[in-house]
Amino acid sequence: MPERKLLITDLDGSLLNSDSQISAADQQTLTRLGSQNTIRVIATGRNHYSAETVLKQNKDIDYAIISTGIGIIDYKKQEFIKSHYLPQKAVIFLVKFLLKEKVDFMVHNVLPDNHYISCYDAGTGHPDFNLRWKWYRDFASNIDLSKLTDASQLIAFFPHNTPRIAQIRKLLPDFHVIRTTSPINSHYDWMEVFPKDVSKGHALKWLCERLDIDISRTVCLGNDYNDLDMLRLAARSFVTMNAPDDLKAEFPVTVSNNDDPLTEIIRRLDEEQDISG
Repeated sequence: MPERKLLITDLDGSLLNSDSQISAADQQTLTRLGSQNTIRVIATGRNHYSAETVLKQNKDIDYAIISTGIGIIDYKKQEFIKSHYLPQKAVIFLVKFLLKEKVDFMVHNVLPDNHYISCYDAGTGHPDFNLRWKWYRDFASNIDLSKLTDASQLIAFFPHNTPRIAQIRKLLPDFHVIRTTSPINSHYDWMEVFPKDVSKGHALKWLCERLDIDISRTVCLGNDYNDLDMLRLAARSFVTMNAPDDLKAEFPVTVSNNDDPLTEIIRRLDEEQDISG
């Protein structure tokens, strides 16, 4: 049997097409990789509840990294094997900080219930904030400062390419502040605040150590800024054609998320191996 490898791929804008589905070709590629001793890992910014709406316990997934690394799931067993959270003191600090920044934001509960959210409407009228609150209306409530407790993450909503996210990042050195292009509308950006040691890259490293897989035997597919850590860590990384220009300048580019990108990068890697003998 060939030496074990690991494939890690983002969901929205990467493995999922514009209909939020895995194409038939990429599903077949996932199946084939499993038969070739390759561990298949999904790394998504979605929480578990949201991820399951598209993954639906996909039989060709071995591990799932959710909420950009807040949790890691043994997908075959449907069990959390790693989780992180922001302690109450940090949450109170961050909420008060964002209130002063006068931005719309949401606080997510700890795992496994991080689809429950507390919301603060700053009155900016941000479309993503309003739409997301509507989507999660059965799990959402207004922020109550007297009831803040531990949380998994905070998400704030901004215009696209705003300098404010970089400015806020400098003001929050004790946390991991990640910019991501809105999965709802690419004209907006989200700012996600996590514990310092949370990212898709941290999760990838942890999984490789747990599974005794050398990082030199990893392949990564991504498309956005919250993928950067894992794209820079993996041995071979690719971004889709629909990725931002600065990511396409840093990493090899494959086809768009609507054109079977996973199948294409595996075809390219297989072809390179044939040439090298």
